[in-house]
Amino acid sequence: MKLIIILSIKESQDKVAELLEKAGINRFSTISLTGFKKKKENPLTNWYGSASELAKVNSVMLFSFTDEETARQTIERINQCNEEAHNSFPAHAFTLNVDEFSKFL
Repeated sequence: MKLIIILSIKESQDKVAELLEKAGINRFSTISLTGFKKKKENPLTNWYGSASELAKVNSVMLFSFTDEETARQTIERINQCNEEAHNSFPAHAFTLNVDEFSKFL
């Protein structure tokens, strides 16, 4: 089992939700966040996008528990969307292993 987490700007929440649905994730949760960037950083570790020197960004975190293949497909869809959109604030996704969990009733 995987926990997939996607971080995005608030304005892209509906698009990310659509990508989740297309990948087969029909249940997910969201948390509103405010992201802060205080200084210029390495472009490879820049989660706030290439156009942001200093930033305070209204963001959202979407997350869901899913199987490994669905998580992989979701990340592929997000990567493809980011490449096609050339957005200054791309969505970021990652997975975490879920080793143990309580019983589903």
